[in-house]
Amino acid sequence: MSLPGQDKTSGLAACLMMLLILLAFTAHALFSPALSGQRLAAGFARFGDLQAAGVRESDLPLIAQGIAGYLRGEKEAPQVNILRHGVMQPAFSQRELEHMPDVKRLTGWGQLLWRFGLGLAGLLAALALRAWVIRDPGFSPLMGKSLLAAFLLFIAFLSGLFIWALMDFTGLFYQLHLWLFPNDLWQLNPAEHLMIQLMPEAFFMDYALSALRRMAWLLLALPLGAGLWFLPSRRAK
Repeated sequence: MSLPGQDKTSGLAACLMMLLILLAFTAHALFSPALSGQRLAAGFARFGDLQAAGVRESDLPLIAQGIAGYLRGEKEAPQVNILRHGVMQPAFSQRELEHMPDVKRLTGWGQLLWRFGLGLAGLLAALALRAWVIRDPGFSPLMGKSLLAAFLLFIAFLSGLFIWALMDFTGLFYQLHLWLFPNDLWQLNPAEHLMIQLMPEAFFMDYALSALRRMAWLLLALPLGAGLWFLPSRRAK
């Protein structure tokens, strides 16, 4: 398979592949912390209302490992027994347990997209190697333009979400849940449910900002990569 010179269909295909790779990296940046008990526990300690939850900070790693282990597929359920309000009891209610399969499905799709993106990146690398071997003069400008187009579309998408978040993070947070979950089990009671007490809106706001920080190097590298792909064709002229 090759992507010849200035063929419009090949350019659109390359742009789509690169855009999917960017979305795959975004999914990885968003969902990988949810699979880490250590990162979840740190977020619980920083943003959770431990007094309302009635839990000790020393129990947060156990709670976090229960959630992360379930999302990684290592546990059948996220449930753990903890001392809550002075009584040893299960950490999560039935409603919270019924919500977790939806969260696991979402993280599973994110992991699948990440693996698919890695496959596409490998395919593009193989095509680049082939173009170098056969000295295809049209490959570099095609890939440079495709990468730049994918980058601009991706930045437009992120900018839209970022502006929405600045204007109304609560509204964005609510709408994303409506889009991502097929039911209302995510609507938990802060006065009752441990998950929302440990993961309030501020937790997710920091979670999103942390994902953006993990993606920062990629957003800086993409324009440079597009320029480097253009460079060989300019030198040839």
